[in-house]
Amino acid sequence: MKRLAELSSLKKKRKMRVAYKNRHILLLYVDGEVFGIDDKCPHMGTSLYPGKLEEDTLYCKDHRLAIDVKTGMVANEKQADFMGLDAYSRSVRKYPVFVDGDGIFIKD
Repeated sequence: MKRLAELSSLKKKRKMRVAYKNRHILLLYVDGEVFGIDDKCPHMGTSLYPGKLEEDTLYCKDHRLAIDVKTGMVANEKQADFMGLDAYSRSVRKYPVFVDGDGIFIKD
C-alpha cells in the first residue's frame, strides 16, 4: 500500500490531486468518506481537478459534465447522450483508497 495524502489536509480542501503510478488521481472528501477517481474527464480527457465539487458531484470545468464521485459514473444520462458518449465513456476509473489514522492510502 502507498500513502497518498493526509486526511486532515483533504478535509480542508475537499479535493486534491495526487500522483500515482504515472497518472493523476483525484482524492475527494464527501459525506465523511474519501473517494479516489481518475483525474481525466471521459468526454475530452481534460483534468477534472479544476472542476467544481457540489455535494457528491464533480463538474468538469470545460463542458460541465457531471460525475458522481461515489460511483465514478456520469450523473446525467441526457447530458452524456448530448455529448455523444458511448457506453464505455460514461464513467471514470475508481481507485481503492482507504484511511488509516491521518493517512490516505491506496492498495497497490
